Amino acid sequence: MDYIPIAQPYIGEEEADAVYRQAKSGWISMGRKVEELEKLICEYTGVKFAVAMSNGTATLHAALMALGVGNGDEVVLPTLTYISSANAVLYCGAIPVFCEVDPQTFNVTTETIRSVVTDRTKVVMPVDLKGQPADFDEINLLAKEFGIKVLSDSAESFGAIYKGSKVGTQCRVHSFSFFANKNVTMGEGGVITTNDSDLAHKCRVIRNQGQSERYVHVMIGHNYRLTDLAAAFGVEQIKRVDWIMEEKGRIAAFYNNAFKGHPLIKTPYLPDYADRPSWYMYCLSFADNVNRDNVIRAMHERGVDHRLSFPPVHLQPIYREMFGFKEGNYPISEKTFNNFIDVPCWVGMTDEQMRKVVDVTIEAVEKCQE
Repeated sequence: MDYIPIAQPYIGEEEADAVYRQAKSGWISMGRKVEELEKLICEYTGVKFAVAMSNGTATLHAALMALGVGNGDEVVLPTLTYISSANAVLYCGAIPVFCEVDPQTFNVTTETIRSVVTDRTKVVMPVDLKGQPADFDEINLLAKEFGIKVLSDSAESFGAIYKGSKVGTQCRVHSFSFFANKNVTMGEGGVITTNDSDLAHKCRVIRNQGQSERYVHVMIGHNYRLTDLAAAFGVEQIKRVDWIMEEKGRIAAFYNNAFKGHPLIKTPYLPDYADRPSWYMYCLSFADNVNRDNVIRAMHERGVDHRLSFPPVHLQPIYREMFGFKEGNYPISEKTFNNFIDVPCWVGMTDEQMRKVVDVTIEAVEKCQE
């Protein structure tokens, strides 16, 4: 059996045909196809406004700008996230204030947020790590208590369902990514969703060099435009979101059953409020006496890929240099990171491939105890 990669986008003839037709139309920059993509996203998520951009980092930055985040403001977010979450804060001249996560969900909680909120906190940015929604209702209540705004970094949770509703409407604004390894992809791309018309308008102005109308620049914006070529690809992807969710749910169910009860392996925890995670990645946690690094080497030798996800941001060299962070500053996040791995979970996996992932992982874990 060939090597099993950690992720593989599902691309059909429909995407290829759509991009070809768009290229032949002569309009390849931002235009009507981007508008069509935004309309489909609104219909799918149930939100009033969607603003597509060039990537998920751009959407985070634009959303923070639209929320008025500036020099000296503080934005609370988990350290257990991809670095773009924190970088977007720095782009605004603001200060990223890290907090711990719940080791079961890998997400922030009201308790971890509350512990670091100050009178300079402007925004709280929960992150839906692994495609598992944060507890939006509780976070919104806390934000209301402190008079702060909520921007959800939902980069990994497009298609997830929170308390009966698709993720994208619960917070003041959500930011999604359509990077190559996401469930819905266009290679690069992102979108913000919101029910706030003023915020949506500001994000549109920001993405287009600060233009309120052609060549009328009302602010210093950015070129965060998405092309119609990418949008044509994305439109076809959006049309099959629920099928993608069903397929990934099938794989997750297979893994849940296969790993169930193993004393050294913990399957993903699903809180009551999450009716459906996106299963962006299927994440396993190991017992403390399992050497994770030896496990991944053994898996690689047997032809099964893995992903270690994102090291806590505070331990990245540039953040250590800028802020003086060191190991031990966020022990829960550090331990969580050191104990988990993502295993292959992508549309099109065969039963034989899934069985190999299970067998190789279990064998590696049982051999790599300390």
